[in-house]
Amino acid sequence: MIVLQEEIVMGQLAAFLLLAVRIGALFAAAPVLSASAVSLPVRIGLTMAITLTLLGSVSVPEIDLLSPPGVMTIVREILIGLSIGLLFQLAFASVAMAGEQIAFAMGLGFASMVDPQTGSPSPVLTQFMSILLILIFLITEGHHVLLRQLASSYEALPIGSEFSTDMFLGIAKAAALIFSAALLIAAPAIVLLFLVNLLIGFMTRVAPQMNIFSVGFPVTILAGFAVLLVSIPTLGNGMSNLLQSVAGIVRDLVLARGSPA
Repeated sequence: MIVLQEEIVMGQLAAFLLLAVRIGALFAAAPVLSASAVSLPVRIGLTMAITLTLLGSVSVPEIDLLSPPGVMTIVREILIGLSIGLLFQLAFASVAMAGEQIAFAMGLGFASMVDPQTGSPSPVLTQFMSILLILIFLITEGHHVLLRQLASSYEALPIGSEFSTDMFLGIAKAAALIFSAALLIAAPAIVLLFLVNLLIGFMTRVAPQMNIFSVGFPVTILAGFAVLLVSIPTLGNGMSNLLQSVAGIVRDLVLARGSPA
């Protein structure tokens, strides 16, 4: 007959909960997994499945979850999981911002629909770039990279260990680099559309009788679509490089040292 001892059961349950905190925090912030289209039961099921997978290979200290050290440990685990997911999420936010800038430059800022990632309305062009980034993220196995870095984080930042608060300053610096990279992705389209608008402005000065609303808007929109059609391969390569850069930042900033260089 199998006899379950209460101490062993409670210890395993506490270890399971401590291990699940970081994973659940990651899923709450990571791209694709945190999208509104992914229901809460699915996230909970994935969290429990991955926790059970890692339970036998990750060392979990015996900590009373209701004690002050236990509460602080839970808070640290939440911050670590959110930090890893947030850095990947910043790449998606920066590309969405670049899409908004292109959409407004084209005059398509008014054409919006519900974003599947956030559940809020956003320009159609922004959603096109976001969906393109999601496809590249899945094709390049970014979700596998995310899970591998999550598993590696338990070696670099074990449960209950101390980590420097300077890590959050490093995340802020990394965010600036990520957004600057996204700006470079959108720069060709924005510059060309600026030149088109400048040319239309010169034409209205030369020929004041020309109706700018009947000529300028269609030309700007067609020029924007032409630029996007030509630059799709460049956009794909830029987004792929952006995701690789984010993965490297997570590895160097959060996993390798637990503090910025």
